[in-house]
Parts: sequence; structure tokens; C-alpha cells
Amino acid sequence: VQSKLTPLYQRHLEVVELVRSRARLESGVVFYDVGDQDVGALNKFISYDLFPQARYAVSVSRHPSRAKISVGSNPWAREKRTHDLARLCERYGGGGHPVVGAVSFPADELEKARRVAQEIVGQLKG
Repeated sequence: VQSKLTPLYQRHLEVVELVRSRARLESGVVFYDVGDQDVGALNKFISYDLFPQARYAVSVSRHPSRAKISVGSNPWAREKRTHDLARLCERYGGGGHPVVGAVSFPADELEKARRVAQEIVGQLKG
């Protein structure tokens, strides 16, 4: 078991450090962009561990078939959530649930995903 777990855990630690180096907290919103990295599946709770005071997190990532914006609310936040994240993401062609949402773009539209992510961050901060 350990021989299989060790490389997975090591990769997780590398991703945590990547998020730590790129994430910024402003007005209760954590934002980070890992669109230039091959991170595969990303643990969405990393940002809340690094920034427990955050109410929301927005990230940009890229996969072989898409560029993706992930939007989530911190389940441990003391401040009450004030945005329906599904509705917010629907404005940009995405969707989700009130507490988590996403927007996908074609893989070659990473810059568009980055622009939209900044718009979403602005709305969550406001």
C-alpha cells in the first residue's frame, strides 16, 4: 500500500506548494491560476487550508480538453455565503450548485478563462 500511496502523497504536497506560491487572498476571496501547469485533478480544499479566513476560492486550470474556472465557497467559513455560485457561473455558460460552480472553455481559450475568472473574483469581492 505504501508503495502506491507515497507517490500520490508526494504529488499532493507538490500541488499544495504550487497553490501556496500562486494564491492570493483579497477581500475574502482566494484566487490562483495554475493554467500553465499540468496538475491533473486538483483538491479544491487546499485553498481553504492555506487561507481559512477565505469565504470563496476561484481557480483557473487547464486540462487536455478544456480550460476551467472552479468557484467554491469555504464550508468552514465563519462569514455567511452571500452568492449563489451556480447562478454566477451560469452567466458565463457554466453551472453548479449554490456553494460550488465551474465554467469550462475550449482548451485554447485559457486567456478568456483568465479574464472571466477575474470578473468572477470582482463580483465575489463586491
